[in-house]
Amino acid sequence: MRNLLKMTKTAEEEQFFEISAVSRLTGVSTPNIRVWEKRHRVVEPKRSDSKRRLYTTEDIQRLTLLKALVDCSHAIGTIASLTTPQLEQRLSVQQGVDSSRPKGADQCRLLVIGETLREQFKDDNFVSGTELVASFGTLEEAAEWASTTVDVVLIECATLFEDTIPLVQDLIERTKAMRAVIVYRFTQQSTVAMVEKGIRRITPLRAPVDAKELQVVLQTDVALTSHSSSAPKSLDIVDEKIPPRRFTDKQLARASEVSTTIECECPQHLGSLLTSLTAFEKYSSECESRSAADEALHRFLHQTTAQARAMMEHALQEVVEAEEITL
Repeated sequence: MRNLLKMTKTAEEEQFFEISAVSRLTGVSTPNIRVWEKRHRVVEPKRSDSKRRLYTTEDIQRLTLLKALVDCSHAIGTIASLTTPQLEQRLSVQQGVDSSRPKGADQCRLLVIGETLREQFKDDNFVSGTELVASFGTLEEAAEWASTTVDVVLIECATLFEDTIPLVQDLIERTKAMRAVIVYRFTQQSTVAMVEKGIRRITPLRAPVDAKELQVVLQTDVALTSHSSSAPKSLDIVDEKIPPRRFTDKQLARASEVSTTIECECPQHLGSLLTSLTAFEKYSSECESRSAADEALHRFLHQTTAQARAMMEHALQEVVEAEEITL
């Protein structure tokens, strides 16, 4: 993964953010952050002397990853225990590989929209690690642009309305951007509700936002998806061999039947689970792919299901031996 906008700090220099700022930077509401912490322990913030939560940039990156996956219909309970690298890997499968993105780029390529940001980015050091590809005063001007590939679309607008969102999403698609960051000042309650529900690939920030906050946002938003530009089309796990089956369909059927003659029902349950896993394994290996992302996802599901099946087969073997069952 590219080390974009890398921010290395000593313990004394570590930057901390309160929960309100984290909510702004990640797009996760403060109630959800608290619930995710309490129920799923997704992050463990430090505490100030007054017992207020304090979050690191690593916490922000993790919450941003989780938010991106939840926006892609992953249940928080199924991904909360994953490590940050595992979350990045899962998101890579979800989003697929964009082969058109420049390889080996070591800077965040920006399209900037808005007069204030446009002026600020005339200073090459305004946000370190970025490359300004193009800038426009308004979204309408950007719509006329013969688009090229960028990493992030950074938009400044005084007001944010629901009908602005499709324009931004169209710009994301045309520029093949990983994310869009919208810095706004005023919005409506209906738009706030839409934002709180989660707008995929869009990070809204209420102005004013300083350069340091922008650096954190760009670091997390780009880093969580930039690995897709250099990752192989298949994940490491896909390259592993599919473990051979230990039991045939007939043996699994026997396992389900034999449990009726003994008190232990484990063979029945295991036989049923393995039958389902085997069926899904076959389905995921044969499922038609409509794109490179589909293919990567199905291969991942095939490999993961095969590994789960092998583990459950080992469990059934243990039960069969312990109960002296012949299949």
